[in-house]
Amino acid sequence: MKILNLLLWPFLLPVLLLVYLLWPKARPHFSERLGLGRLRLMEEGYLLFHSASLGEARGAIRLIEALSRRVPLLLTTMTLTGRESLSKAWPDLPVTLSPLDLPGIWSPFLKSRRVRGILLFETEIWPGMLSSARELDIPVGLVNGRLSSRSFGRYRKLALLVRPFMERIAPVAVQSERDRERFRLLGVPLEALHVTGNLKWDVNPTALLPERAPGAREWLGIGNNGAEDSPNLRVLGSSVHPEEALALFRACRRVTEKGHPISLVLAPRHLETLPGLLSRLPSSARISLRTSESGREGGEEALKPLSPDQNLYILNTYGELGAVTALADVVFVGGTLDPVGGHSPVEAAFHGKPLLWGPHRDHIADLAESLSEAGAVLEVSGEADLEAALSTLASDRERRVRMGAAARGVFEACGGPLERTLSVLSPFIESIFPERK
Repeated sequence: MKILNLLLWPFLLPVLLLVYLLWPKARPHFSERLGLGRLRLMEEGYLLFHSASLGEARGAIRLIEALSRRVPLLLTTMTLTGRESLSKAWPDLPVTLSPLDLPGIWSPFLKSRRVRGILLFETEIWPGMLSSARELDIPVGLVNGRLSSRSFGRYRKLALLVRPFMERIAPVAVQSERDRERFRLLGVPLEALHVTGNLKWDVNPTALLPERAPGAREWLGIGNNGAEDSPNLRVLGSSVHPEEALALFRACRRVTEKGHPISLVLAPRHLETLPGLLSRLPSSARISLRTSESGREGGEEALKPLSPDQNLYILNTYGELGAVTALADVVFVGGTLDPVGGHSPVEAAFHGKPLLWGPHRDHIADLAESLSEAGAVLEVSGEADLEAALSTLASDRERRVRMGAAARGVFEACGGPLERTLSVLSPFIESIFPERK
């Protein structure tokens, strides 16, 4: 391995320098990407908990809370938004961007950070990290594991390379029986596999209350009587990608023109795509943009409700989507019309909202199956279907109520993944921190 490092780094250094110079988004905390960032380490040993991005960091919140009460945690994530979210949620825990998976970076990082064990959230199979963990005899576990059809297909093609890593991960707590079989076929021993459910169903209810988004009711023109104050159907595009947002905008506008007024609320999946989206909306569109200053002094303009002909609201904040979902009448699940695989419908199910989604649901397959079987969803294959479904729901309040109740019923039936996951992790944690038994 040392020889490989010596051979590769003369080529890697110029590439890293170019990335730093030509890609401004990579510059914040760049030293952390090389495993060099400073951290306040007060404990003799840490469990490294790794979540890839903002979505995963949010999905892991309750598990992190439970683990932090038991063992010292070091939190890592790949993205800046994930890092920001974790740092804000746990200011007393060490948080850093995970190092790049390059030769020679992970071993010094793991040693200097006093890492005793690694816990991966969902499917983060990094050869450099896992090789270094093996060399240092650091155990690795995985929670909330899932393998989409696409990911499983890619890993199967690399089976000879992947299997040695998979064989050493234990325990592996997965979301479903389908995931257990896929991990088994990739080399995880059957005795290491446990079906514990999806931790993203295990939400903190207080984090989803409308009060967690101050001023959102006023922004959307909702008074004390709730949705009854407005004749408009309030449709939320949750974690939508640009093409989906545009399709929703066009479909809602056509339904409004037919006599069923709709107020559309867009929550982009990636806020950095918002300028591009705004540039593609027609100049006639009158938009109310909610920013991080909304609800604060000086943010009054963003809080003014729109007049009837101004029916496009855009959420340009982090951490408020769950709360804003409570104020919607119908929720479209992003990442399902675009071939992404689907983003979480959990907040909508928690609030008992009828759902719309497209055909691409591989990332949420088990959740989607339960919600579909319960009758909580209308599936659309494109923009024309979306318009028809919106027209149906706009004119049939009773159907919306039935679908919403079905979604809430599925949510209530899927409880318990946190407790099952912690039970599976208990022997793993005790072996790493025997002094904390």
